[in-house]
Amino acid sequence: MAKKEKKQKEGELNLNDAQKRMEKYYKACESEKKGKATVLSLIGASVFIFVILLIIILKMNGVGQTIVFTTDENGKISTSIADSSDVSAENVLDIIVDEITDEATENQ
Repeated sequence: MAKKEKKQKEGELNLNDAQKRMEKYYKACESEKKGKATVLSLIGASVFIFVILLIIILKMNGVGQTIVFTTDENGKISTSIADSSDVSAENVLDIIVDEITDEATENQ
């Protein structure tokens, strides 16, 4: 009799064990999803903090500021620091390109 019960237990599908394994698998999948979400939020927060710190460091180092040279009637040069957005002037490269194009049109 004991042999018949043992064979029957081995051969039949144990629904309780299958149910327990499915629950473990489901919990593992859920914890993996939570882990991925946590990692993504940490990466996003780190990038956001890095960008803010980068902006602060660049502002402290003077990026976004321009040295303005001015002359008075006597020819005395004075300098001052201003924000780049407040300065309206031509770039040196633009002046050089304009001169080259003017000379090229005059020579033709």
